[in-house]
Amino acid sequence: MYGKMHSACLYGIEGVMIGVEIDLANGLPQTNIIGLPDSAIREAVERVRAAVKNCGYRYPQQRVTINLAPADLRKEGSAFDLAIALGILTTSAQLVMPAAEKMLLIGELALDGSLRPVTGVLPMVEAARRSGFQAVLVPRGNAAEAALISGMNVYAADHLQELKQKGEANGGR
Repeated sequence: MYGKMHSACLYGIEGVMIGVEIDLANGLPQTNIIGLPDSAIREAVERVRAAVKNCGYRYPQQRVTINLAPADLRKEGSAFDLAIALGILTTSAQLVMPAAEKMLLIGELALDGSLRPVTGVLPMVEAARRSGFQAVLVPRGNAAEAALISGMNVYAADHLQELKQKGEANGGR
């Protein structure tokens, strides 16, 4: 199964859009992140796995491949955690996000599923707006900064669990 989310990173002081592709395949359970990730991104596997489990979801017992595209651009930081987690949850049909194709996802996950603010949100959200995105989901601590970019709907959360509760309250939407 294949899924795709959207995140961003900084390249100097500019925001750059990054596609977070998820592939779930049969095989020995393992998770690989490809696309020139730094060590903080490689560590995302364990943060995401713990957060997913601690929020009552199940981490797929499959071969999970996460591609950060474009592959030739070095990616740094922990801002991809939220996109990776939501990509895994939607691809494994545990969560429904109908507007994901035009939503930027930025945030670091704690092991308990809480969302931590990240640096560089302003240029990332501006890059998303220039790319035609209409919405961004960020940790509550980044909401005021993200709201400085006009034309973007800013959604904020404190915890991964909130997304599950909102989805159930809207009939999975």
